[in-house]
Amino acid sequence: MRIEWIEQYMRDAEGMIVRGGAEMEQGLQILNGLLYSEPGYGSLHNHLGWAHLYYTLDMKQAEIHLTTAVKFHPELQAPYVHLGTLYVREGRYADAIATLKTGLTKPQANKPGMLDLIGQAYEMRHEFKLAVKAYREAMLSTVTTGEMNMYSEGIKRCRRKQWASYF
Repeated sequence: MRIEWIEQYMRDAEGMIVRGGAEMEQGLQILNGLLYSEPGYGSLHNHLGWAHLYYTLDMKQAEIHLTTAVKFHPELQAPYVHLGTLYVREGRYADAIATLKTGLTKPQANKPGMLDLIGQAYEMRHEFKLAVKAYREAMLSTVTTGEMNMYSEGIKRCRRKQWASYF
């Protein structure tokens, strides 16, 4: 269920956060203030998690809000991408893979992005065959040339790493 007035405030706060500086603090205050009106609004927790993950770099707060977003709105695909990103950044590769695989089952899932993160997690675990498989699936899920080139480079990189691991 979407609450339009909250969605409008969230869009405004998002713009402030992206602009940075004092506006970022204002945007975060708006989002935190909205929690008093709707503490169980999953999309709001996703926005707070996104802001903390990418802008304040407060991973603890990001994880709290993103897992809360999944709890309150499990069909929303965005928190799965953000949680996967957080887990990859923290080296929690098994958590990343599990979270992203769940996210792939959600409506409007960002398949290329999620599969790319899965590939990165497998690559960092030195599971190169699984990484190549994920990157290949990501390539097949996009029509963007730049993304296809990036996934192709991931495949090449994994093959070089796999070859190097034999020595």
